[in-house]
Amino acid sequence: MRKHPRLGYEALAAEGGFPPEMLDVVLHHHELLDGTGYPHGLRGDQISDIVRLLTIVDIHAALVEKRAYRLPFTHAEAFTTMERMDGKLDPHLLHAFRPVALGA
Repeated sequence: MRKHPRLGYEALAAEGGFPPEMLDVVLHHHELLDGTGYPHGLRGDQISDIVRLLTIVDIHAALVEKRAYRLPFTHAEAFTTMERMDGKLDPHLLHAFRPVALGA
């Protein structure tokens, strides 16, 4: 599981023609602001804005989708869970994502 960012990045980079911003998202979408993410343990300003936003979207999607090991969260439950991820997600982007997540 933890290898998929690197494997995806390497596959796209080898193919060529992808914008650097896209490669950045593929490689770093599991990085968290507090440095506890992977694959590089980036923190704060080391994580680009586009990666910060796509990380929020990715987490929300993972929470609201049915998984083999759990039922899906409602959109409200998912957003509440994300709000409780203190220091891990960009609070300004998370706030801006709220109407999208809750359909308001």
